[in-house]
Amino acid sequence: MFERPHHNAIATILAALDDRLLLEARCFLGGGTAIVLALDEYRDSVDIAFFCSSQEGYRLLRSTAFDRGLDGLLKPGAEVAALRDMRADQYGMRTQIGVGNAKVRFEIVREARIPISGTFDPVLGVPVLSRDDMYCERLLANADHHADRSVLNRDIIDLSMMISRFGPIPEAAWSKAKGAYGETVVNAYDKAAQAIHDPRWLRTCMTRMGMDLDLAHEILPIHGGSVASSDGITPYGNSYSM
Repeated sequence: MFERPHHNAIATILAALDDRLLLEARCFLGGGTAIVLALDEYRDSVDIAFFCSSQEGYRLLRSTAFDRGLDGLLKPGAEVAALRDMRADQYGMRTQIGVGNAKVRFEIVREARIPISGTFDPVLGVPVLSRDDMYCERLLANADHHADRSVLNRDIIDLSMMISRFGPIPEAAWSKAKGAYGETVVNAYDKAAQAIHDPRWLRTCMTRMGMDLDLAHEILPIHGGSVASSDGITPYGNSYSM
């Protein structure tokens, strides 16, 4: 189904999940995996993150998992297995799932910052966040992590790819994100966009995430930059050679 082996492991897990239970709980696939799988696998994605803002829905999921563990969230006969006990608290539910030789981190986030919505995706076989909420969640993630270099600025890179292929960030997404975090959402976006204008840093991020370096030509123009030859200069004064 997908080109990257780990993404096929993720697809196997998604197919094993009880989509009817997830729909009933209003629990939607989001995060980088949902974006990457929708946009031709432009980078590696190694985990699965669902989001649930419904109090009743999260109660249903947690109660089901409390009684039966991961099996409670799966279709009968699913051939995947929990490698760790399910951990659950007010912030979400977490475990690790094994598929063949692959190990995939699985999380259901209790989304208390914003209301969310979504629809069933027939390709992935699970409910997926609405486009507006996909953008909004990435804006919030960027505000949380833009200064953490271990994250490799993946949130602004994901947003850049979404803008390039889906279109501009919807005003509804900006409004909802600012309702949760205020103007820090905008400031963090600007800082992250500036950070990836450093050619060495962008190359590091893209390489570690398994990206085609030519995608820099798609990412940088979103933020007013350009990819120049080794003797060229970007508008921000950085020589760029990839």
